[in-house]
Amino acid sequence: MAGSRDRRKGGKHSDEALKLQSDSIARSTRIPVSLQQATPEETLGMRPPKSLSNIKDKKLRSDLSKQFLSRKRAEKHAELADQYLHGSIPGEEAGMIEPENEMERTARVTQAQIQREVGVATARKGFELQLGGTPGGTPSLGPYRIDYTRNGRHLLLGGRKGHLAAFDWQTGKLSCEIQVRETLRDVCWLHDQSFFAAAQKKYAYIYDQNGIEIHRLKDHIEVNRMQFLPYHFLLATVGKAGYLKYQDTSTGQLVASHRTGLGSCATMAQNPLTAVLHLGHANGTVTLWTPNLSTPAVKMLAHRGPVSGIAINAHEGGREMVTSGLDGHVKVWDMRMLGRGPRREWVTRRPPSDVAYSQRGLLGVAWGTHVSLYHTQAPLGHAPPGPYLTHNFPQQTPLEVRFCPYEDVLGVGRANGFSSLIVPGSGEPTFDSSEADPYENKARRREREVRSLLDKIQPEMITVDPDLVGQLDTRASRADQPMASAGDGLPRAADGTPYARLTRAQRLALDASLEDEADEDLAASASAAAPAPGVVREKKKARGRNSSMKKYLRKKRQNVVDANTTALREKYHREKERARHARHGTKPEVREPSALDVFANVRGPRK
Repeated sequence: MAGSRDRRKGGKHSDEALKLQSDSIARSTRIPVSLQQATPEETLGMRPPKSLSNIKDKKLRSDLSKQFLSRKRAEKHAELADQYLHGSIPGEEAGMIEPENEMERTARVTQAQIQREVGVATARKGFELQLGGTPGGTPSLGPYRIDYTRNGRHLLLGGRKGHLAAFDWQTGKLSCEIQVRETLRDVCWLHDQSFFAAAQKKYAYIYDQNGIEIHRLKDHIEVNRMQFLPYHFLLATVGKAGYLKYQDTSTGQLVASHRTGLGSCATMAQNPLTAVLHLGHANGTVTLWTPNLSTPAVKMLAHRGPVSGIAINAHEGGREMVTSGLDGHVKVWDMRMLGRGPRREWVTRRPPSDVAYSQRGLLGVAWGTHVSLYHTQAPLGHAPPGPYLTHNFPQQTPLEVRFCPYEDVLGVGRANGFSSLIVPGSGEPTFDSSEADPYENKARRREREVRSLLDKIQPEMITVDPDLVGQLDTRASRADQPMASAGDGLPRAADGTPYARLTRAQRLALDASLEDEADEDLAASASAAAPAPGVVREKKKARGRNSSMKKYLRKKRQNVVDANTTALREKYHREKERARHARHGTKPEVREPSALDVFANVRGPRK
C-alpha cells in the first residue's frame, strides 16, 4: 500500500495499469479513417519520374515529387475502396443473374419473370409507353429519341413528328409536354433537368423545364445528333452539312466549327474520360475530334457500309469502343491499338440500329426487332457471344437504346413509344452526391451548378491522350517562340500556325505581343507627328483599314462581352486619343469627379 501510495503521489502509473486503460479505450473507441489508411505496398519505395530531376529549382522539384507520390497513393486507395466497397473484386459480379447449372441460359429469362421475382419498387421501373400507332387509333408520333439526365432521374422523349416530353420517370411527374409542329431529329439534356436541347427541322432550340423556348441556335442548321459535355459546358452538334460545332452554353459563344468533309453524319458519341467526340460517317469511317483541331485527331475505316452506332465503355476507363454498321458487323475496339484492327467482331442476323454501354460494362445492341445484351468480358473470337438477356418488340424496330445511370434499367426508343426494361447488374449501385445526386433538392442543385461553373474546364484541354492533362511538359514550349502576324493581318504564330489552332498559352502570348507592338507604333507615331511650334500640318486622310490592331479587334467582334477584348479596345482608344492630343499640341480635358464614379469599376478595374 505504501508503494502504491508513493506512486500515486508522484503522478506515475504502472505499465500494467496503462495497458488495461488503453485496452478499455480501444474496445469502445474507433481510430479515424484518415489514420487507418496505411501506405499501400505497391507505393513503398516508389520514386518520382526521372523527368523531374531536370528541374533546377529544389523547392519546385520537391513539391512536384510529393504531388506525384500522393497521387499514386490516392489511386491505390481508390482502387482498394472500389474493390471492397463497390463489389468489383475480380470473379465477383454483383447483381447479375446467375444460372443454377451449365445447361441454363439467362437469355431465356423474360421481363415478366424478372418483374415477378424482384421487389415491388424495382418491378415498377419496367413499363411501356404506347404513344400512338394503335390499330384504328391515333397515328404514331415516332420513332422516338431518348435521353437520361446524369443522375438518372429524369427522362426526355422526342418524337420524329414533333412530340417533346420531359418527366421524372420514377415518380411519373410530368415536367412539360409540347408539340413543336415540325420534324424533330434528336434531343439532349444540358447540365441538369432545368434545360434541354432539341434538334428540329432547321435550327437547334433550347427549352427550359416548363417547355418554354429560351434560345434559337441559328448557327446550328439541320442538326442530326447532339452531345453535351458536362465538365466543359459545351453543346456539340453535327448535321446534314457535315459541320461539327461546339457551343458554350454558359457564355453563348460558338467555340469551334469544323468541316468534316465526309458528308452528312447521323452517329455521334463522346468519350466520358477525355470528352473526345466520335463520329460515324456514311462511308464506314470513324473520326475522333477535339475543339482545338480543325482536322480529325484519328481517322480509321471501321465498316464497309454506313456506321449506325458508336458507344464508349466508361467501365473500362474509356479505352473500349464498340461500333455497328449497316453491313451487319458489331466490332469492339481497343482505343490504344486502333491500328491493329478490332479486338472482337461478330455478325448479327439483321443490321444493328444502335449500340450502348452500361455503367457496369454490359453491351446493348438493337438489331431488327430485338434488343440483346452481352457480357463484354466474354472470351475473344469472331463467333457471336451468348447474350446475357434478350427482348423482342413485335412489328417494331428499336431506334435507340440508352442505359439509365445508377439504375438497372435500359430505355428503348421505338417507333410507337418507349419501353423501360429491367436489366439486373447493369447500373452502378453507388453514386457520388457531389457529382450526380438522384435525391438532390433545389438548394443542392443550385450549389452544384455554381461549383460546376467555377470548375469549368476550357475546351483547349480536350485531348485524345487522357494522361496528358496534369503532367509536366519538359520539352521546349511553342509559347516561347516569337510570335508574328501574317501578311493578311490575321494573328499567327511565327511558324505560320493559325490563331484558331493555338493553345491558350500561345494565344495569350500572341495577344501580349500584339499589345506591345500597338504601344510601340502609337508612341512612334505620336513622336513623329508632333508639329514644330507655329507649324500646322494637314490632317492625313485614312485610305483603308490596314492597322493590325484594328483587324485583330474586328476579328474578335462577337455577340458575347469578353473582358480581355473590352480592355484591349479601351486601351487602344485611350492611346489613340493621347496621340491625337500630342499631334495637335493640346491637353486632354480633366473632368471633375462625380459621385457616380464609384460605379465605374463594377465589372473590374481597367488596365
